Amino acid sequence: MSNLLQRMKTGMLETVRRHGREVAWTAPWMRLGNYLMLGLWANDGVGRKILRHPGSQLIDLFPNFTKEFMLDPGEVRFTDQRLKPWSGQADDRLDWEQVHKFVQSVLLPQSPLTHMHVVPDDALVVNVRRGDYYSVPEHRATFGINIEEYVQTALDQAVQDDGRPLTILVVSDDIKWCREHLDGMLGAVAPTSYRPQGDPAGDLAALVHAKRLIVPNSTFSMWGGYIGDVVHPGRKVYAPWLFARGLNGGKGMAYHPDWTIIEDIPGGWDQISE
Repeated sequence: MSNLLQRMKTGMLETVRRHGREVAWTAPWMRLGNYLMLGLWANDGVGRKILRHPGSQLIDLFPNFTKEFMLDPGEVRFTDQRLKPWSGQADDRLDWEQVHKFVQSVLLPQSPLTHMHVVPDDALVVNVRRGDYYSVPEHRATFGINIEEYVQTALDQAVQDDGRPLTILVVSDDIKWCREHLDGMLGAVAPTSYRPQGDPAGDLAALVHAKRLIVPNSTFSMWGGYIGDVVHPGRKVYAPWLFARGLNGGKGMAYHPDWTIIEDIPGGWDQISE
């Protein structure tokens, strides 16, 4: 009987909400990169909204976006459809004309990010993603790579393409690890500095304004790449072939076609850094 009542209740809710406003029913763990990916979905429809959770202050760098698309929990209507637009996607191919227009017309207007020049024009920015990618076993198995070999290979390619940079700036959520594992490699190419940890807005600005950029397999980093490509057209961005194991055979499908993809690294993608 309880199962029958539950099915009846679910059916009634679906009927009531069938023509309601479409709301992307986000998970509490989602952050900037996830919200902006959902922004492409919202911008492609009429009246679509995205549920915003506490702890997502970084999205305020884009006031036009938050005003247009974000909903606090208290603003959700009973009749709103609760959708998961990301669920069941076969791949992550993007419409690059849509991405460019979204950045140009939605993200950049009124954004302080356009004026946050935190990186020298002659610097190569190396972005390293650590955190839960390496501390959580499930995430490590999905996203982990050999960071040292990837950075070395991308660095070699960048030098081959455009010569040695005058300086290197490291942006990471684990600066201590980067100093211990990458300092010698990077310092052999150019004087290397490290952005202070704990300033994600400044980190994003560094990715946006870098004229030469090495990114990891991270949506935060990719959006730094997308936005920066609009602000600084023609710059150089390097990305790893692997994005996530178990999706598209591991191949990253959301990298911009103008980026240089590092197809392979010594030892392959399945050797993972500690």
